[in-house]
Amino acid sequence: MRNDMESPFTLTLTELALSFQVRQFSGREALNQVYCFDIEMLGPQPAMSLDRLLHQPAFLTLSHTTGIHGIIHSAGVQYRGAQQISYSLNLAPRLLTLEQQRCRRVFQQLSVPELLRQLLAEHRLPPDSYRFELSNGEYPPRPFCIQYDETDLNLLQRLCEEEGIHYHFEHQHDRHVLVFADDSDSFAQRPVESAFHPVALDAEQPRINQLFQCHSRPATGPQTTFTQHASADRATIAPDACANQTYLDSLHPTGRTDPVQARRNQLGRRELERLRSLHRLVQGHSTLPELLSGRLLQVTGHPVPAFNDQWLLSEVLHQGKQPGTDTVLPEAPGYRNQFKAIPWSTAFRPAHKHSRPCISGYQMAQVLGPAGKPPHLDEHGRINICLWPEAQSDGHDCSGIWLPIAHAGTGRPTLPLAGSEVHVSFLDGDPDRPVLCTGFAGVQPGESQPMVTAEQAPSPTGWSGEIYLFERPPATTERLAGTTWYIVRMPRPGLKELRSLNRDDVLMTGKSQALGNLSLTIEQKQRLASEFARTPEQLCLLYPGQCVALADYFQQHWNSEQRLSFIDSANPANTHRQPRETSLLFDWLVNGPGATP
Repeated sequence: MRNDMESPFTLTLTELALSFQVRQFSGREALNQVYCFDIEMLGPQPAMSLDRLLHQPAFLTLSHTTGIHGIIHSAGVQYRGAQQISYSLNLAPRLLTLEQQRCRRVFQQLSVPELLRQLLAEHRLPPDSYRFELSNGEYPPRPFCIQYDETDLNLLQRLCEEEGIHYHFEHQHDRHVLVFADDSDSFAQRPVESAFHPVALDAEQPRINQLFQCHSRPATGPQTTFTQHASADRATIAPDACANQTYLDSLHPTGRTDPVQARRNQLGRRELERLRSLHRLVQGHSTLPELLSGRLLQVTGHPVPAFNDQWLLSEVLHQGKQPGTDTVLPEAPGYRNQFKAIPWSTAFRPAHKHSRPCISGYQMAQVLGPAGKPPHLDEHGRINICLWPEAQSDGHDCSGIWLPIAHAGTGRPTLPLAGSEVHVSFLDGDPDRPVLCTGFAGVQPGESQPMVTAEQAPSPTGWSGEIYLFERPPATTERLAGTTWYIVRMPRPGLKELRSLNRDDVLMTGKSQALGNLSLTIEQKQRLASEFARTPEQLCLLYPGQCVALADYFQQHWNSEQRLSFIDSANPANTHRQPRETSLLFDWLVNGPGATP
């Protein structure tokens, strides 16, 4: 037991109702990070069993009104004399248990909040130990989310950073609560008030003794930005809107909310808020034990007027030493901290500190379906596979994910049978871009595919899809007959770019038939497929008043069979001379018109 007048710092084992004098401690806690405190406490003989200390909930008292609650994750003991024992403890939140599991798995059709709840439930965190306050954002289900050799804690932090979700901890004497939120209302609204005093007027009075501002340069290393989950379009931010206030997304021209555009606006806005929160940052030193991350600090009395404002504490380094302890440490006894903060008027968004894992090489998978039967293809020509079947408790229980097919050459791929093992690769190592590699089955590392010569290649045939001139594309109700059309190559598609075209950019021309379709010969079809393979985003169909990107047309009006037939016509006689063209065409087929040539 202890006397508060003699011992300002104590550690209480809440379930055992035991309090110990703390000799010294240091710790760090910050928004979107797991806090950790190293504590040295004193106790009488005989020593407590370390097994009894481990996993005990405890409360570290910093002042009469403030403290840190957590779980003891490690413990050590040292004998300091005949009558006294010293314990070295590590205090951290329950969330740290997510660091213990590292695995490979696939989550399907879960939104990020649902996925976070699943991770917390798997590690048996009590339902009342966490809370979600995500009322100002939309979090649609992700088709799949791949975890690859990263801990559950790393996955949780990475997803929060990608979505712009912040989390912090609320501390009470008998528990701590993890709070996930997407706005500033979740933070404690009552600020800690303190005057700035560089020189102590009263040694017993807590104060801010240093406060200065710094500007940090945005990171230039690998980042997993929000734009990887959105199109290139950026949100338009109201210039005079306060940064921590709710933003009204733009509406669809019909007056209804456009979910896709709303999602883009949300991600773009939060990326801008993240950059803003890194721009204006203050740092300081104080002896105020009430300063915890997620709390507000009201500064007064600073000679620089801009500093006399409300600040959101984003990081605090705590340090304390018991008065009168026999120590050789140079620090004076008592409590002190160092902190970082951003203006309260600036919305906080977490920085990108946890990048996506890079998945190199080929990964094993199994085709799902009745064993030995041809696989089922969905409407996009994808195959259902179970990734890492050996990691599943039962391969037949794997629901699988639908993957596009990559194959060598320009002909139709040879589809693997259900139940067979296949290889999966990830474009640029990105876990969000898996493809099924049927063309590499049976090829060992270091071997090369045999070259296909013109004599061995099959004779070209035309593709089955039709190209129509629609009066108001993409609507298909009205077609134009007897209308002159051109297929051209335009680096920047659009009617405004017509002046930049020259004669060499026109690939072919003609007039539409009675049904409004283009009448192309087999040679023209073969040439069009070959030219499209080279520059899939630059080929356009021109006719009066319209400039239609062929990539958009094929995605909107052709099914997977027609697109595969189109690939067959991409000049198979020159397969051995056009690997890059085949790769570009495949990228278009997999990723749609947004694929980069």
